[in-house]
Amino acid sequence: MKKQMKSIILMIAVFLSLVACSEETQNGESGGETTEEDNEDMTTEQKEGGTITIARGADAVELDPYGTPTVNTHDFAGLVYNKLIRYETGEDVEFEDYNLEPDLAEDWEISDDGTVYTFHLRDANWHDMPPVNGRKVVADDVVATMEHAIEVQGNQAAFLSEVENIEAEDESTVVVTLEEPYAPFLNFMANHLMWILPEEGVNDEFDLSETAIGTGPFKLENWDRNNRIELTKNPDYYEEDRPYLDGVEFVIMPDQSARIQAFQTQQVDEIPEVSPEELENILSSNPDVQENENLYPSQIQLAMDNDHEYFAEVDVRKAVSMAIDRQGAVESIYGGGEVSGPVNPSLEEYSLSLEEREELLPYDPDMAQELLTDADIDNGFETTILTTDAYGEQLVRMAQWIVEDLQAIGIDADIEIAEYGTFVERWGEGDFDMLVALQSWFQEPDEWLRNQFHSEGLRNRTGFTDSELDQMLEEQLLIMDEDERREEIYDIQRYVLEKGVNPIPLTTHDRSMPTQPYVENWYPHASFGYTHMKDVWLDD
Repeated sequence: MKKQMKSIILMIAVFLSLVACSEETQNGESGGETTEEDNEDMTTEQKEGGTITIARGADAVELDPYGTPTVNTHDFAGLVYNKLIRYETGEDVEFEDYNLEPDLAEDWEISDDGTVYTFHLRDANWHDMPPVNGRKVVADDVVATMEHAIEVQGNQAAFLSEVENIEAEDESTVVVTLEEPYAPFLNFMANHLMWILPEEGVNDEFDLSETAIGTGPFKLENWDRNNRIELTKNPDYYEEDRPYLDGVEFVIMPDQSARIQAFQTQQVDEIPEVSPEELENILSSNPDVQENENLYPSQIQLAMDNDHEYFAEVDVRKAVSMAIDRQGAVESIYGGGEVSGPVNPSLEEYSLSLEEREELLPYDPDMAQELLTDADIDNGFETTILTTDAYGEQLVRMAQWIVEDLQAIGIDADIEIAEYGTFVERWGEGDFDMLVALQSWFQEPDEWLRNQFHSEGLRNRTGFTDSELDQMLEEQLLIMDEDERREEIYDIQRYVLEKGVNPIPLTTHDRSMPTQPYVENWYPHASFGYTHMKDVWLDD
């Protein structure tokens, strides 16, 4: 017993001694004083200059952000343009955090009844390029942009569908009046498609599809179509001391192996998503590469032509869904991920739990076969799956996986691989039997739901209609209480999956987009536009 007590006393003494040493060291009383040189070692200062080169699998379809919703256009747009409101980025912000903060609007107010939004613009200037020539941003630019969005009826028109009036109250004040309360409105103003244009561009004084004049941290220097896009630092950017970089380049490299080789030889500083095998190969040659792993902000979907002889039947769509081993596919092809849902799990607050998603989207080929039998399809049928290799080999491998799973229930599918532009065009027109695609990075549950599943949704490309679902989708827009709206959105997703709706959510995968070790302050967000690039610098 005495021996035990001695041991305990000794342990306590050692502990107190360690604490004292720790406190002395922190106070500079032991181990030497903390010098100015030590502080410099602990704090890395940002460096100005240099150009980041980013490899892309495909070029922008056009430069007009209101002409196309595609990622290659809007990743470019985010370097050139700003929005009224943006999503916060930075070291303390998670990739999938959707925290609103001021952009061109330095503050705003909402009326008590939720129908009037007043935005106050900051002091900012357009790029010093003709015909805009560096003039001040004014409220008329915002009004012109919103009116243009409504007129061209692109994806942004849905964000403004409840707008009754847009008015420039004075040079720096924009007042937007809605027909009724509209729960997603502020999120839509921060959406990565909602860039503010100069009035001259809207009025066709320059060609928005071929050039870009914005307020962003970088300005367009040169666009060599299907080769590269070159941007240079905007010296008049409204954020003081930003950006740090002299420029950004997008280099178009359709071949993934060429992109990886260029990255390994430091010809490029970031490459698009790589497979687990490719990442392992990259790290073996340079273990200091930054992996940038996160859950993909979107999902792989399987869309079907709802007017097709067989896919018009809900039991056939359910059979297709049940035939697919989602978890096996995402682990084998992407190295990890999970079963997705109508609202992507990256939008965690509004997504169904993983447990419920797996329950509502089971892998059950026996039940799938029974459903086909009940639909009087005993001998299967032939079809074609349209996809593209513009996003890398993994999407094609996913299509191949689906082909094998469908064969097990008697559906024989061929794969048609289209180049990116053709693929986007046919997808938009609904010109396919089946289609495997990476859906856009939607940032609001209304985009995931009403946009795709409402009978008049702008991205309803399958032809699916359901009047009861339409009503549910419209009603959630009016629910201003966040908790109440969230529960309604959960119910909508359950209804969607019960009806075997189209498109079918498949998987949301883990992904890595490597950057070089010398790229600092790289804190991207789950949105298009590289809006974090204003804070990035090179320690090279």
